[in-house]
Amino acid sequence: MLGFNHLLSGSIVALIVPAPLVPFVAFGSHYLLDMTPHSFGEEPPFSRKLKVQIAADIVVSLLAIVLVLWLFPSRWFIVLVGAGFGALPDTLWLFWRKGGPRWFQKFLDWAHWIQWGERPYGWIFDAFYGFLFAFTLFALAGKV
Repeated sequence: MLGFNHLLSGSIVALIVPAPLVPFVAFGSHYLLDMTPHSFGEEPPFSRKLKVQIAADIVVSLLAIVLVLWLFPSRWFIVLVGAGFGALPDTLWLFWRKGGPRWFQKFLDWAHWIQWGERPYGWIFDAFYGFLFAFTLFALAGKV
């Protein structure tokens, strides 16, 4: 799934879950979302298409963070914690099959296995999720 959806969902978690639980629930939400149909299928490493997709996701992710901070300026810290922990698992793939503790590699194998929903047309799902999450954030801010 594209990063901006993980950031948005982690932000929602931060707004509705008690603060001490936010890192754990936001981290877990990442894997729940990865079990749904979504984009970002396997691409050849360093392909132009993959670079463009990653660059676009970074831009949209930055805009998503700006939106959430604009909607909830007084709760900026907990929202950033939720967003960060919601997106954190995507950084763990850097360690997949690179060594380390056996339990960690098994966890990363599982995290890769649950990506069954990746589809070439998955951007449609990601756009829908993004709209749904943005709408939820606007509703939580009382702007709808």
